[in-house]
Amino acid sequence: MFDPITFLIEQGLLRDRSVTAKPLTGGYLNQVYRVRGADIDWVVKRFMPETELALFPNFPTDEALALKRASALGLAPKPIGFFDGERPVLVYEFCEGEMWHGGVGDVARLLRQLRSVETGGFRLVPMTPAEILAEGDAFLARVEPAMRDKLAATRPAPFEVGAVARSFLHTDIGPGNIIVTKDGRLVVIDWQCPAAGDPVQDMVAFLSPAFQILYERAPLSADEDTAFHIAYDDKATKERYDRLLPFYDWRMAGYCATRKLKYAETRPEASLRYDRALRALLARLEGRT
Repeated sequence: MFDPITFLIEQGLLRDRSVTAKPLTGGYLNQVYRVRGADIDWVVKRFMPETELALFPNFPTDEALALKRASALGLAPKPIGFFDGERPVLVYEFCEGEMWHGGVGDVARLLRQLRSVETGGFRLVPMTPAEILAEGDAFLARVEPAMRDKLAATRPAPFEVGAVARSFLHTDIGPGNIIVTKDGRLVVIDWQCPAAGDPVQDMVAFLSPAFQILYERAPLSADEDTAFHIAYDDKATKERYDRLLPFYDWRMAGYCATRKLKYAETRPEASLRYDRALRALLARLEGRT
């Protein structure tokens, strides 16, 4: 049994046990605790191994590096320590605030800021329609035949797109991973799958009905979508977003279909959310065919 307080004492970050540790919920894989004391308020994240094909993989070393770089710009929590090993552990400052609940323009400006973070050392993610579709194809083999046929029928036809410089990405930037601090700043958490890729990917993630549904929110409205792009203020990226959106939607639909099956018996409430997200994506894809 992992005891975060004992671990912190063994690593020399605490002198005694005059703190409290409380498990945090929300994730699907890692063990996460909030450790509080007279002069500390930390998150202790113990990483568990990834055992399946994942769109949002678990990379402890990458998260530690992402926190170091993004926190320097005030966009992520400050790291305290990283301890590699069979079960790596990352310690960082707890970010006091509430989950993002509105104001798409602020998120658009946040994503523009994240593009300035240096990308060296992070994994490279697919950027062309053919590469994105290939990832989606891998998910199709893991779903039931009827859903496989439905996804195959909505698979967009690939085409060539112009090259674009890679940007720093969070890749999993749903509303639950954006914290509004007491002073109104936006801070991004849960950086276990950062990457270097097309900035469109983070835009699609945040604006996707699937990401909003998975965090038990209503999909963003057409007006909110428009307001986001106005605030983002990058005509070339908006044009690329419009062209690539069906490919990212289709890949995410395949992922949601696999997660719906995975959690059908063990976490039925999660399975239902993935089913709702899947249906929202399919409706948008079918509207394009």
